[in-house]
Amino acid sequence: MWTWQFQLDDILTTLSIVAVIGGASYRLMILPILTRISDERMQDNLIFTERMGALNETLLELKTEIKLSREQRTKAYTEHVRLTARVDGLETRVDELREDFHEHTAKVH
Repeated sequence: MWTWQFQLDDILTTLSIVAVIGGASYRLMILPILTRISDERMQDNLIFTERMGALNETLLELKTEIKLSREQRTKAYTEHVRLTARVDGLETRVDELREDFHEHTAKVH
């Protein structure tokens, strides 16, 4: 009958072989993959930071343009109200002059 008999040398030799194969596998297969993933993550972070900066600049420009647009609309509205009041005043004065002219014409005839 066959029995499992291992000696300490056999166990240590087996563990050494497994450790060497595991270390070589890690060094040759897993470490390059982890390095590549880390490099890609760093590149993605740089791209994200660059795009976020561009978006923030665009947002600030849009806010500035909106502020200027509001100011221009306010100025235009103020000018419109002022001109409307002036036109109303001129229309009233023209109506008064017409009445005076008609009265004067009626008296002359």
